[in-house]
Amino acid sequence: MPSLLVLYNGSKVETRRFPGRLRGLAWDHDGSSLTLVGNTGKALKIQDSNDGVSLDTGTTHNLRSVSIGPIDNTALVVGNTGTIIAIKADGSSAKINPPTFENLRAVRWNADGTSALITGNNGTLLKYTTEHGIETISGGRANLRGISWRKDTHEALITSNCFAEEFIPSPNLFVFDGKVNSLKPVNEGRSDIIGVDWNPEGSFAVVVGYDVVWHNGFIGRFDASGVSPVEFQDTQVYPTAVRWDPTGRVTAIATCIAQLKSGQGRVTLWNGETFREIYRNEDYFFSNIAWSPVGFKLAAIASSEARTFDS
Repeated sequence: MPSLLVLYNGSKVETRRFPGRLRGLAWDHDGSSLTLVGNTGKALKIQDSNDGVSLDTGTTHNLRSVSIGPIDNTALVVGNTGTIIAIKADGSSAKINPPTFENLRAVRWNADGTSALITGNNGTLLKYTTEHGIETISGGRANLRGISWRKDTHEALITSNCFAEEFIPSPNLFVFDGKVNSLKPVNEGRSDIIGVDWNPEGSFAVVVGYDVVWHNGFIGRFDASGVSPVEFQDTQVYPTAVRWDPTGRVTAIATCIAQLKSGQGRVTLWNGETFREIYRNEDYFFSNIAWSPVGFKLAAIASSEARTFDS
């Protein structure tokens, strides 16, 4: 079950293979290192061309996502069975007691590092602050997936599957208001929306996912008027992750597959008008993607075992 790290600097693509399944990644705030997390509690910190230094997570649960706090480079890591771990810059780690044992899928600090949001299965949404610890936010229904904070606000977009248990329709996009800890649905449809990212100015966001009925990919633009689809070649394309580069010039979109031989793992750049594919692989499929805060450096993590429903 190998994993593939894809790196892009604007002119060339490099790849590095790692044993085991890695799922999540995040840059530190000077862009000098990457933290990768994955199955059986695995976490690595990579600098330059080294093979990575193992980080002690104190768990064997599968880890799915990591976000680096801007205040002190603390890595907040989440994973299955309610796993939440804080890893400090010196490598020491501490478990944070969860109020749930649901599988947690994503975590993201806000821009000033005062709070982080955590999403998970069955409508799980958690807010973490060092002052108050973990708070549970109600309002979600289905499996909540991606998170993106809007610039200079207390708001974040939260993506969701479009069906809850027993195929009960669910909103697939929510707005979280951090001032009152509320979750408001803003879109419904038959697409699982998986990835989301506000552009650096906070004027609109890009959301990605796929139509669960026709199995066509979905890319949308969200602003005050709602979600409008972006036209692209969507047949057997399953976007799972999206991130804007820090300048707002391009957004990177990565794809996965729903089942074997149903597509490829791709990384594509979109400048608001045209798409340009920079990497494709028939055997590795992407679960996460991230731009360095400094310079034009993109990293994406893929696995031969990754699937859209499990990313």
